[in-house]
Amino acid sequence: MLDKLKNGKDKAVGKLKETAGKWMDDEELEFRGKVQGIKGDMGEKAEDVKDNVMEKANDFVDKVKKE
Repeated sequence: MLDKLKNGKDKAVGKLKETAGKWMDDEELEFRGKVQGIKGDMGEKAEDVKDNVMEKANDFVDKVKKE
């Protein structure tokens, strides 16, 4: 749960930095914002994979217990 919040924060803060960098004509800040946004996206994808693996593992364990 905390990872999902952190990923969302990274995406939001990254977008703010990117926008501020564009507005202030600061290429470094804009780049850092893009990188932070990508970090948030990657974290969300990793969380999705983890959730799917856990779901499949739980299904397998439940199936084995029934047999």
